[in-house]
Amino acid sequence: MAAVVALALIGAAYQAIATVTDSRNHPPPGQLIDVGGHSLHIYCRGTGTPTVILDALFPGTVSNWAWVQPEIAKTTRVCAYDRAGLGWSDSGPIPRDAVQQAAELHTLLTNAGVTGPYVLMGHSLGGLTVRMFADRYPDEVAGMVLVEASNPDGWKRLGKPEGVGVDHGMLTVAPLLGRVGVFRLGLVPSYDPDPDLPLQQRDELKAFFNTVKSLETIRDVDTSFSAALDQVRNTRGLGAKPVAVIVGSKGDWSIEALRDLFAQQAHLSTNSFIRIIDGATHAGLVDNQTYATGTTAATREVVDAVRTGQPLPAG
Repeated sequence: MAAVVALALIGAAYQAIATVTDSRNHPPPGQLIDVGGHSLHIYCRGTGTPTVILDALFPGTVSNWAWVQPEIAKTTRVCAYDRAGLGWSDSGPIPRDAVQQAAELHTLLTNAGVTGPYVLMGHSLGGLTVRMFADRYPDEVAGMVLVEASNPDGWKRLGKPEGVGVDHGMLTVAPLLGRVGVFRLGLVPSYDPDPDLPLQQRDELKAFFNTVKSLETIRDVDTSFSAALDQVRNTRGLGAKPVAVIVGSKGDWSIEALRDLFAQQAHLSTNSFIRIIDGATHAGLVDNQTYATGTTAATREVVDAVRTGQPLPAG
């Protein structure tokens, strides 16, 4: 027992020191903005309107937009941010559902002085937040890009439990294991950054995935997951605002049971298209430089449609 306690103390010390070191080595690229008792991280580049807001897959961060954001910044202003508990953002109050996250995003943009109109871009679970934001603040949203965005009915269609894909029991004990360095030491597998990202962003993501905060956030999002899906399931459409639905031929689009759910997302607007990027996986639509080019091109089409008032071209 004494040996176990000693190992736990050593692991805890290692976890604490390594977390501080990672924080020093990987400072936030953007700003930390108070949203009412906790701060969220936002990173903006470029100039022009409409402003594109990037909402990453889960448990991704600003770092996942390394290929996409610089290219969009050549055309207009583009801001990536970290939802509460992700990346450089503080952990926020629970529940971590879609309503809470959309409200925090609105406060973040207001307090950071990032004015609309916005083109909201949501990847995977980020799609839940942007759809809720558009429902709650429709006058501030000019268009939307859904990058294999999660459909609230996807889990039922696949016959899977509604959650983040990790055993609920494991999520309960994971933060405790993280505090004694189990994940950082590689004794239990953790999330790995996509190898297609640049080295700097891979290192940033690895540093985040090794924090206790990341484990607590995964647990809290999982706890609120079913509620978030119900909330987004009841959101409204976007009328005739331009909407692009981007899918990869090797991503969720390759799952036959999900294809009509993506088609339903295109029906959120009467002015929309579905763009299939050949060879792209779910993460690769953003994390892989080659496929991110197609994602960026589709986003520019939405930006152009907002600026000109002309209908989107065919997918």
